[in-house]
Amino acid sequence: MQYFTRPLEALFTIVVAGLLWVLASVPIVTLGPATAAFAAVMMEWGQDGPPSVWSTFWVAFRRHFRQGMWLGFLAAIAGVLLSVDLLYGLRATDAPLRAVVMVAAIIGILAVGGTLVFTFPVMVAYPAPWRRVLRNSALFAAAHPLTTLGSLFLLLAASLLVVFIPALLPVWVGFAAWTISRLVRRVFRRFLARQEAAAAQSAAKAASLT
Repeated sequence: MQYFTRPLEALFTIVVAGLLWVLASVPIVTLGPATAAFAAVMMEWGQDGPPSVWSTFWVAFRRHFRQGMWLGFLAAIAGVLLSVDLLYGLRATDAPLRAVVMVAAIIGILAVGGTLVFTFPVMVAYPAPWRRVLRNSALFAAAHPLTTLGSLFLLLAASLLVVFIPALLPVWVGFAAWTISRLVRRVFRRFLARQEAAAAQSAAKAASLT
């Protein structure tokens, strides 16, 4: 029976979490806390199944509200500046340094987008001041380029699907977030395994010296 109920439960969780994210993001300024809450639902999805969507979402929304607002504001500023640079590079055909500006905008978009892939999962999994969250997110993104690029591709695909079938926005966003959370959790597991191995090695070395 679980072969039928587990996929339905997963689909229900993805759709409901996507709907909650859309509703919580309606004021626009709450996009950051809503994304943090969305990430919390996906990151707490264990082998035994998804968590309680409603309670997990709103508890995380309140817990990460201030930091999510601040990081969302910074991401919006970076997005606007990079978009202006990209549009300048695309439209100002005869302008000096056009190619330099365009390349810098593309690199900046990849860097900011890659950092944002990890920002909200890091915020949920490793709570810390916002500067440390951004630093750790950037380090994860740089250390795992395949995961970063794959996640950005999933976000791009979800965005294109939203353009063609906007009514299914919660579904596309939910599936993209679920897939990205699986990739990010794998990165976190590898990181923890390395940390534990290094700690065990240090403990063994200390024991051998005593």
